[in-house]
Amino acid sequence: MKIMLVNPLIPKAFRMVEFADEEGKKAMGRRIMVGPPLALNELAGMVTEEDVIIMDQKTENDIIENYDPIKAFKSELENFKPDIVGVTCITAQFNSALKILQVTKKYNKEILTLVGGLHPTLCTEDFMNSDADLISIGIGKFSFKMIVEKFKKFGNKADFSDIPGLAINHGNVLEYTKLFCSFSYTEIKDKFILDTIMPNRKLTDKYDYIINDDLKIQYVSTSSGCTHKCNFCSIWQTTYGRYFHKSVDVIIDELKTMDKYDVIRFCDANTFGDLKKAKDLFTRIIEEGLNFHYYMADVRTDTVLNHPDIIELAQKAGLKIVVCGLEATSDEELKAYNKSNTVQNTSDALKRLNDLGILVNGNYIVKPDYVQNDFERMAEFVVNNPIFHSGFTILTPFPGTELWEEMKDEVVIHNYDYYNLTNAVTKTLLPEREFYRYVEGLYKTSMKSTGDYFRKYGRVYERKKQ
Repeated sequence: MKIMLVNPLIPKAFRMVEFADEEGKKAMGRRIMVGPPLALNELAGMVTEEDVIIMDQKTENDIIENYDPIKAFKSELENFKPDIVGVTCITAQFNSALKILQVTKKYNKEILTLVGGLHPTLCTEDFMNSDADLISIGIGKFSFKMIVEKFKKFGNKADFSDIPGLAINHGNVLEYTKLFCSFSYTEIKDKFILDTIMPNRKLTDKYDYIINDDLKIQYVSTSSGCTHKCNFCSIWQTTYGRYFHKSVDVIIDELKTMDKYDVIRFCDANTFGDLKKAKDLFTRIIEEGLNFHYYMADVRTDTVLNHPDIIELAQKAGLKIVVCGLEATSDEELKAYNKSNTVQNTSDALKRLNDLGILVNGNYIVKPDYVQNDFERMAEFVVNNPIFHSGFTILTPFPGTELWEEMKDEVVIHNYDYYNLTNAVTKTLLPEREFYRYVEGLYKTSMKSTGDYFRKYGRVYERKKQ
């Protein structure tokens, strides 16, 4: 059985860049995310007996000038001749995913086509009448393994209706199988998470994901779901509001296979979601001699303040980079996002992380109704709280989230290509050009703030490789 898994490109639809000068474009260029499509590595790990390839078009588009995704995909189709094509999809990849599915069926209608990820989970009906035979809803590894087994045995006569977590596409009608939300927490943990099965990372090593010029980065998931329910986020909905922390033994076993990677990115948002397990994890990393890596993880600023012992332990274990969702520079906005935090906590936590030598990638949310005073307040906070990097995303109501229900009547851009956090898809209060020039100003302020950070704390990103 030949299986081709595809990470579609994210179109370069950046309104904020269109209005920026060269200095602004340079500052915004630091937004590019580098790393593998771990979800596809995990799916490949479920079917090691099959012939599987992964095509990371998102990365190919980032590194290849004048990249033609359809031409490249057609070439791979013709060379590999897959029996199954599976596509992962966030909202900004929706149109790219549809094209891949369309080209696949045009090439050979007998190929079984699958699509999964955040957008299919939240907006399953968007794939009605598409060229996807099966849509995966929520946790997908168990479903994927069962699909492959059935298709291998029965081909196009296979009946997938008893596999949970699917929508079977019958054209203008979707047939839903049993959803994961109908299972208990224990049933999901024991039967469907399947986190003891290692991802197949060899399939994406050809892309040689590099950060900071020469450091290889690879991803590890330490949990599924989320401990919180921010109204703009879709992650917690993929597990129906439940949180599943991967066993520390499993994470350690995984890390032991990853010596060739310099930077290990704990890519889920909740490595510190279970504080006891976080403490156990970083203790074991030290005990097992795995602290020669750089580690990168998301952490909440209130966790930094309330549990300094765990953060210091993590730093000793090799935690060098953290991603902090700073979101807002006023307590009122934080409350509106369901963030139980304060701006003062944010400021105190950033200083503590800086003093520990941990590099902070902080992200702020810019609301479309911002006016001059709001931008100035945010810029002032960035200047007064210098960190390794400050980034700015424009508040985007992703379809299927609570925020979408609140703001959908305000949406003026319906093309999903623009749902990449760099575009105001709802109407701005300021004239569009003025709004984006203020956003550009924040990025320029960020670059200056980074300079202030280095002048105070020095360049602390060198590590002796093993």
